[in-house]
Amino acid sequence: MFLNCNYRFAKENSMNYAQTSTLFSIMKILLERCVATPFNNNSETYTFFKEILVKHSLQRPPYSVGVFDVGQVRKISEFVLNTFFRHYSMYKYVFTPKVRIDLTFEYDGLPPTPEPTPTPSEHSELQLEVEEEPVEEILPRELTEEEKNLKDVIQNAIGAELKQLQGRLETMISEHDEKISQQVEALEESIGMKSGRKSSKKKKVPTATLR
Repeated sequence: MFLNCNYRFAKENSMNYAQTSTLFSIMKILLERCVATPFNNNSETYTFFKEILVKHSLQRPPYSVGVFDVGQVRKISEFVLNTFFRHYSMYKYVFTPKVRIDLTFEYDGLPPTPEPTPTPSEHSELQLEVEEEPVEEILPRELTEEEKNLKDVIQNAIGAELKQLQGRLETMISEHDEKISQQVEALEESIGMKSGRKSSKKKKVPTATLR
């Protein structure tokens, strides 16, 4: 029933193979986190669900992969809230493994039961002796004046190229981060992770003038 409900939702929303597989994996992970402990972890699981859904809604490898769009994120959030988290306690009660308690009794007048002694294995008795061979030290050769001058020229040229490349990379990364931050804010607002911002205006207090 759990898998059938997820498959029917994916089919009704015309999801492709990658989106259906990702949805099934997310629901499987949520169920495993639900039954991992007999204690209540509803809020922690819901927070994890929102984070993993955002990670599959933005194309920013290796941090996130854009599998779902904004409309699908909103539909998946409503579907998971109305199905899985509505019956969260039922899943936990049915699938959480039972806890067993082992009890030991001690009777007065009877000697205690000796603990079993482990038998030594044959591998623990064997000792391998490795002969260490002397390692010859190789001393570096001194450079000539021409080689030193050539080395300085190469290092200066490489350093200048690296500085230019670093500047271009920093510019590209800053522009890409600004674009990604705008997409993240739009996704967080669509699934309710971020409260709406209300613009507050300061009221002007009339000042009394003395005549």
